[in-house]
Amino acid sequence: MPMHYSRHVSSAPQSVVSDGQCNMGTYNSAIPDINLLDTLNPLGKVLPRKLNDLRLKEWQAFQYSDDNWFMCLAVYNTKTLGTAIIMAFNKQEQRMYRYEHKAPFWKLKVPSGLTHSHCYYHHKNLSLDFHNDLTHNKISIRFSAKNFKGCPDLSGNLIAHAVTEPIVIVQPFGHNRPLYSHKALMPTEGSITVNRCETFVEPSKACTIVDDHKGFYPLEMKYDWVTALGFSRNGLLQGFNLTDNQIQNPEKYNENCLWLDGKMHPLPPVRIVRPNGVHKPWFIKDKYGQVDIQFTPLADVPVKINVGVSLIDYHGPTGQFSGYILDHDNKAISFDHFIGMGEQKSIRM
Repeated sequence: MPMHYSRHVSSAPQSVVSDGQCNMGTYNSAIPDINLLDTLNPLGKVLPRKLNDLRLKEWQAFQYSDDNWFMCLAVYNTKTLGTAIIMAFNKQEQRMYRYEHKAPFWKLKVPSGLTHSHCYYHHKNLSLDFHNDLTHNKISIRFSAKNFKGCPDLSGNLIAHAVTEPIVIVQPFGHNRPLYSHKALMPTEGSITVNRCETFVEPSKACTIVDDHKGFYPLEMKYDWVTALGFSRNGLLQGFNLTDNQIQNPEKYNENCLWLDGKMHPLPPVRIVRPNGVHKPWFIKDKYGQVDIQFTPLADVPVKINVGVSLIDYHGPTGQFSGYILDHDNKAISFDHFIGMGEQKSIRM
């Protein structure tokens, strides 16, 4: 019998920051006011608000899965460079297609929160629009990519239904130095078009994880991460998020969870090890015996840059999972053959 792990989860506060202090914790509902720039001295010193904003890294990303595709769609704003990207893995072909633009950070928009907002990047060859409307329990996802060498033209018009309990975290990199994230697994419907061939998807067979993410990361950002989503043989929607990052006191503060049939189950801290390198199997476990997952990469999306003080060493493979996670009743929830992705990230800007 595994040891018991528990973590306090509560309803969300009205805002991330109150009177300059961060409301650290793990929550199971959306925070209406994502006001990280109201944090008092998040970098340990008194700086103008605009300088604090330049150190705030933020992105909105989605992992999408249906019978044919696993995709990651994201708009990143590091305040030094903007990135819009679609990583589309065709499950039948076992092939990755990558659509990416780098742009000045002011040419894309990562909004504040998911209540009623618009995240976007627009270009004639690549366009992403995320209309967040948690007031009405939905997020609309529209994207289009065309004229990328070696890649089919790809577009989508999807609605993700926010009916599953999210994991929402405000957690410390240091004293009053927050990381905020809202992640939720959502059944999804709409259409995917590949080279003018449109396929309709139903919420019983398609799903999406949203990641609304902002943080005053250290100058050298490091983390390991894996996620998967899909449906069990009985048709239950399930997925997980597992991260090993730079947060202090991970026993109390982490963003690890299991989603199962509409409920979010917090999980312990995990370690992600790669004994034979990033392209061979990854092993994800915790000390309580609740998580025993293996990830086998199938197609990588690497980025390596080393120029002066800037260093990017990134791998973001899509792959296949096996193993299990124990729910709160110690029932093993299988993730054999689920498709998802992982990241090994080290960035110094």
